[in-house]
Amino acid sequence: MTRFTRRTFAAGSAATLTAALAACSFDRGAGSGEGEDAPREIHWLGWGGTTWNQNFNLFSPTGVNVTPGTSFVYEPLVRVDRSTAGALLPHLAESWEFNDEGTELTFTLASDVTWSDGEAFTADDVKFTWDLVLAGETPSSYPFAAVEAPDDQTVVVTYDEPSFADLAGFATRQIVPEHVWAEQDVRTWTNPEPIGTGPCVLASFSPQQIAFDLREDYWGGAPSGPKKLLMHAVTGDAAKQQIIEGTLDVGGMGWENAQEEFVALDPEHNVYTFFPVGTADGLIFNTTQAPYDDVHVRRALRAAVDLAVAAEVAAVGYGVPTYAGLDATVFSDMLAENQEQSQDVEYAKAQLEEGGWTVTDAGALEKDGETYELRYDVYQPYAEWVTTGQVLADQWSETLGLTVAVNQMADAPFTEASSIGDFGMLSSSPFGGNMPYDMFATLSDLQFTPLGEQAIWNYGRFQNEEFDELVHELGSIPAGEDAGRSRELIIRIQEILTDEAPFIATATAGWKLVANEQHWTGFPSVEAGFDYGPNATVPADGILTVMNLEPTS
Repeated sequence: MTRFTRRTFAAGSAATLTAALAACSFDRGAGSGEGEDAPREIHWLGWGGTTWNQNFNLFSPTGVNVTPGTSFVYEPLVRVDRSTAGALLPHLAESWEFNDEGTELTFTLASDVTWSDGEAFTADDVKFTWDLVLAGETPSSYPFAAVEAPDDQTVVVTYDEPSFADLAGFATRQIVPEHVWAEQDVRTWTNPEPIGTGPCVLASFSPQQIAFDLREDYWGGAPSGPKKLLMHAVTGDAAKQQIIEGTLDVGGMGWENAQEEFVALDPEHNVYTFFPVGTADGLIFNTTQAPYDDVHVRRALRAAVDLAVAAEVAAVGYGVPTYAGLDATVFSDMLAENQEQSQDVEYAKAQLEEGGWTVTDAGALEKDGETYELRYDVYQPYAEWVTTGQVLADQWSETLGLTVAVNQMADAPFTEASSIGDFGMLSSSPFGGNMPYDMFATLSDLQFTPLGEQAIWNYGRFQNEEFDELVHELGSIPAGEDAGRSRELIIRIQEILTDEAPFIATATAGWKLVANEQHWTGFPSVEAGFDYGPNATVPADGILTVMNLEPTS
């Protein structure tokens, strides 16, 4: 059996928390951590548009988006080690072990964790949370069959088949308090005053600013510097200007030509870094909807574009991933052959002809008397996705004569359309996770939901029986065992994805860090080898980032 032990936060000062700043103010106030002029709060660029609803329900009631900041409130049992591909570290659980068959996973919880209202965190909270999902009360789905809590510090998860590779999934399965949530209808409740094990406690809320106090009794220890976290609903040029000025400290947006427009203005304090995660962002086809249910159309649209041009125009640090959506550097030792993407216009035209398709004078696709106008739905808050969409549309027009409308969508309608499959082509990330099984499972039958029902992954409703069988077998191999067979499975999976083209992997996926270090230093750095990343939407990573910051001297 394999056991893992707990790693805690990096050591930090035990500065106590003091009175909260008024929520709508950018006045940083005086602090006591490093002198009277030290900053007391960190200002973080939020996401999801310019206004927010007060909804901290992790399971997102229908029609209401989850408010930014839930990852600072609710935590998982384990977290991903960002410095070592595929490695996991303890968080709310201090250790874990699988049985020899891979059908039973036992977690031993940390004994010193409390909820922000002072109640003890126990195994009953974990069981309650996961039972909500298993009972179908939420839009999420888990691959295990049952969960038990034999005592306050022990959680036992059982599977119907060997599932060693599912361990990574627990890095995103946040836990909620039974004593609060048991009284609510999870399908409709918006959880306006969240109680979590994380360090952040809601101090105030407005549609454009959220203020959190940082707990002095947090189980991971007192923060090294900030006493308050404020999240701001700002987008576009306004966000860039506020980061340049230092009224915003940090954000995660892509910034075209950031080296010239931001870093060069103040090289001592201004930081822009791209953290590759090994997978891809891209265009997802709805494989249930014509004309995208025809593989010839999908292959043609993929072959007709030059993605290197798109990456160069976006200029936010991206590279071009493989056909199967992998970062060729991160996964260099397990790539299938002929994975380098390249433009081939003649092949694209041949695919359309083989499928019986023609292009009308108006730029639509036509077959058997049916005409289809093409539209690409892109997530408007991500400027680089919009830019890439426009580049692809221009290339489809030039190479195939197709007219593709680039439809920019705000957060709420985009989230709804993607989850229920109300689209033809959609900008998104094909995979989740950072390990091969974890990634590929998000496109398998393990994450498949019928069209019209809410999906967490596999928005394009991709289905392939051989692909599913290979993913299941890959998940049955214990970590570190039978590397040869694992590699065979991973290569064949890539071949299927390349042939079926359920997506176009347009850019290597990664996290962007835009930081003005006039007030705070100690942000994660690729060069420094941090085991967490600067992503405020990912459980544990955002928390570790904030808790380990220090005032700039």
